[in-house]
Amino acid sequence: MNPSLNSDTPPPPPPKPTSHDVSRGGTPQANHQLESQDWDSRLRNGNPSPYSAAMNHPSQATLPKPPTAEEGWIPDAVKDKSTIDLQSILKDPALISALSSHHPSYPAHQQHLQALLKYNQDLATHLLELQSHLMDLRSSTESLLLTHQSHEVSWRKKQTEMDAALAPWSPKTLYQRLAASVAEQEAVCQAVEESFLEEDHHGRATEKEVVDWVKRVRAEAAKLAARREAKARWDEGRVGGWR
Repeated sequence: MNPSLNSDTPPPPPPKPTSHDVSRGGTPQANHQLESQDWDSRLRNGNPSPYSAAMNHPSQATLPKPPTAEEGWIPDAVKDKSTIDLQSILKDPALISALSSHHPSYPAHQQHLQALLKYNQDLATHLLELQSHLMDLRSSTESLLLTHQSHEVSWRKKQTEMDAALAPWSPKTLYQRLAASVAEQEAVCQAVEESFLEEDHHGRATEKEVVDWVKRVRAEAAKLAARREAKARWDEGRVGGWR
């Protein structure tokens, strides 16, 4: 059968999965979730996270309160000083700072300040470690992305080759071949019918010749009817696989 005899296109059947759909359907989204969970676990299995470090943040709830102006607290060392001495002390910030260290709350606040500095230092160290780990993950991700792009190009090439190999069995091509086969069979039936009249029977055909000719006509007509029925089923959307 020659598809070029009839270029009719078939009526649009219901959509059938293509190689593109199959390729897209073969990549579940669960893989991306597993990869993100794996990266998250790798981060958690390293050094303590900032969230766990925040749980150890020094608390100020138990710190004693510094003196207020209403309390009128002054160190014992300056209680017996004269007004002139007190005025000279007030002019020297270093002396005021030294005198403030005599209050009972000073050691606790100094200890708390040291704890905060140590806490900030630990956070900075942990941040640097996370930065290094993030750079490793970024490098690994870039490598995976390049590999993925390479596989994608290879798959598209294979997909094009597969589509070209399956083109003779596409719905459009099959319908064209079916329509061409109907036209060819009509020509065969007409040729069989005319062949009996064109043959030289010397004025009279034998019974055997008539029987053989009738059998041929019926056989070719049966083929034509079957092909017309197949085309009609396709036109009505009753082709197997496209119902």
